[in-house]
Amino acid sequence: MASGKLHLKRTPAEQAEREFHGAKKAARRAAKRHRHDLSESSSDEYRHEQANSPPSKRGRTGHSKPSGTGAPSSDYSYVFYDSVDEDGPVPLPSASASASASSSRAHKPDYDQIRAQLEEERFREKMFGAMEEDERLDGLESHLNSYAHIPRRWRGGGMDRMDDELGIDPQLMEEDDYAEWIRAGIRKHAEEYAERERKKAERAARRAREKAIRDETKRLERAEDEDRKRRQRSRERRRAVEVREQYDARWKMLLASGEDGILRFEDVPWPVIPPVLSSKRSTHHWRISIEHLTIEAISAFLFPPGESSDGEREERKKDRKEKLRETMLRFHPDKFEGRIMRRVRESEREKVKEAVGIVVRTVSGLMGEAK
Repeated sequence: MASGKLHLKRTPAEQAEREFHGAKKAARRAAKRHRHDLSESSSDEYRHEQANSPPSKRGRTGHSKPSGTGAPSSDYSYVFYDSVDEDGPVPLPSASASASASSSRAHKPDYDQIRAQLEEERFREKMFGAMEEDERLDGLESHLNSYAHIPRRWRGGGMDRMDDELGIDPQLMEEDDYAEWIRAGIRKHAEEYAERERKKAERAARRAREKAIRDETKRLERAEDEDRKRRQRSRERRRAVEVREQYDARWKMLLASGEDGILRFEDVPWPVIPPVLSSKRSTHHWRISIEHLTIEAISAFLFPPGESSDGEREERKKDRKEKLRETMLRFHPDKFEGRIMRRVRESEREKVKEAVGIVVRTVSGLMGEAK
């Protein structure tokens, strides 16, 4: 992996200075090694001479000074010399002195040898660089030689159909081959363009079909929803008509029954459309509570919605007044009290009385609006 540092080429002066400093460092290292080797050899020679020298030259040791206990002491020894050598033997050169003298002669490095080593290293580096360059050129040559073109007139049997567009350098073609190569390229690109356009048209057609399918699905869903709502409204209208018919019939039965039977809250025909608790459309499955007696529910029961012309509007207005008058007569507190209330169960009379009051107030309000 290549380093991120920027390496600049050195000038000849910088290169010479660098080589000089390198030579000095190499010389110091060589001198240090030489001093160490010389010191070791001098020490070995001195020890060898001391071991092989006669006793007369090394000196004679006298009797040791007795200690207080009479035991010989090994801490002190005296050296006696002959009279002819009163000053003692001539001291031998010490190892440090000989090493320093030898090292003083070895301090001077061999610059010729160091320079020869540097030249050898530079030569080796150049040789390695030349080898890498040769390898790179060989790779480039093999890459360039990969363009192998055989003219048509030299081709044998079965080679006339070979693909000229693969592995061919156009610069190596002859004029006829180059013209044919250009025409083949134009035909190929035209076919590729036609193929791209065909696929593009197919994608557009597929998207259009998918969009049409989605739109048709949404249209069918809306139509189904509208049809479902229409059927629901039709069922509600039929049920409302049925409830109104049963309302009138129950009032007739209630007034015709006289004093017979005990009535509950649900037995009183109230002017509202009750909720259905069962699929069977029977009064026994209709449950009405006092919460269902609202102004909107009573008005919707008495006056079903519907459009009409001017003549029909006048007729509906008369029917509206007649319906309000009839309802008021049925739920008038005094009349209701005398005809029906005494038949209601004792535990539900207050509830029935409250419901009658709601109906009377609502009908009175609607009669005031009709005037």
